[in-house]
Amino acid sequence: MEILTPRPIGLALVVLAVFAPPLAAQPPLESKLKAAIVSKLPQFVEWPSSALEGRSTIDLCIAAPDPFGNDLDELVAGESLGERKVAVRRIEREQDLAGCQLLVVAGPAATRRALLSQAATLPVLTVGDDARFLDEGGIVRLRRVDGRMRFDINADAARRAGLRISSQLLQLAASVRGAQE
Repeated sequence: MEILTPRPIGLALVVLAVFAPPLAAQPPLESKLKAAIVSKLPQFVEWPSSALEGRSTIDLCIAAPDPFGNDLDELVAGESLGERKVAVRRIEREQDLAGCQLLVVAGPAATRRALLSQAATLPVLTVGDDARFLDEGGIVRLRRVDGRMRFDINADAARRAGLRISSQLLQLAASVRGAQE
């Protein structure tokens, strides 16, 4: 496995998003907080070395419909993890998953299930906000709790995908399903 060391700023942003004062009913702010969390998640994940071999980028893929607009692009502009630049890529269908290290799925149930089914065969960190996301095999679910942005982790799904999630991130999660080895 290739280890990507979390940078202190990444952990600080995740902590801020999780423990920030309650959100008013402002969808744009919620979207920005979700984008901030997504932009920092790769710092807390180890992929199998074969998944990153020969790659010059860490690809954060967003399945249509894109819930972030340009927010995620702006957050990762100029960012890198180790020797690799962080890049945002939009995808339309499950055939476009090749080369994605992270996949954000926010679409309708049928599309979400098809993408999650395909992603389950790849070392891809899946992120979504649907209430059924973890039950369908997703790895990180973003959700609003008492006006704050929180996340749940399905450690079993991460392990099946060949990913290792940092203990720092697991400790910040509102809940963790399964045990990570």
